[in-house]
Amino acid sequence: MNKIQGYDEAQAYTGESRALPAGKYICEIKGAKEVKAKTGKKQLVLQLDIAEGEYKDFYSDQFSKTIKEKGTEAKWNNGGLFRQGYEGKQLPFFKGMITCIEESNEGYEWNWDEKTLKGKKIGVLFGREQYLMNGQKKWATKARAVRSIKGLEMSEIPQDKLLDGSTSGFDTSGFDDEDVSEEDLPF
Repeated sequence: MNKIQGYDEAQAYTGESRALPAGKYICEIKGAKEVKAKTGKKQLVLQLDIAEGEYKDFYSDQFSKTIKEKGTEAKWNNGGLFRQGYEGKQLPFFKGMITCIEESNEGYEWNWDEKTLKGKKIGVLFGREQYLMNGQKKWATKARAVRSIKGLEMSEIPQDKLLDGSTSGFDTSGFDDEDVSEEDLPF
């Protein structure tokens, strides 16, 4: 066999990767941005990473690998993004999220500048969501709800969200997880 052009430069894909299990995690906010969803509604998107424990820096590590593969086209893993709307019926949930951030970061007071959220800690519930790829059912773990760090103790891990749209019991009403254009997110 002749050597394939580009072989030395190609990234090896071995299929070895670690999945983030559904669970309760203390996260650090790596960035925040106000965006408009495809529906036209505004929302705040938090870029999250695991702050401690066995999965510390889970999303940062993934992002570093993606940068090596895709360069400037690299994006933060969608599972590490939490989207919260704030218009209309979403407002109480937005205020709840801000309250959780304030309670988790002694001395921090929300001042309407999303840049001040960077570096703050928050409790996050991650759940598994089923999706279809090339005709096969697969699982992705995504940020589903936020809590104060203290509030994590009393919270239940979200049950699996099945492909048919049903869940196994976790109420996500009030949370706005509508996708926004990837071009709108800097992470």
